[in-house]
Amino acid sequence: MTYLYGVKLRGNETFQELREIGKKKKRRKKDNSKKGDIFINCRCCAEYIKGDWRSNLDGRYCKTCL
Repeated sequence: MTYLYGVKLRGNETFQELREIGKKKKRRKKDNSKKGDIFINCRCCAEYIKGDWRSNLDGRYCKTCL
């Protein structure tokens, strides 16, 4: 089996179909944050982090996720 951008190919796709598959699946932008950075929302669960619910080890996560 051949995969293109995470999509399993049948093997008989035309060039136009392959171009459409490539347009649909885009990579996420790389996150270049560091351990000391503080996020408003948790990086894992995307919930708002209240002041006392921030993790002591890493400010990007809430205490429940880390």
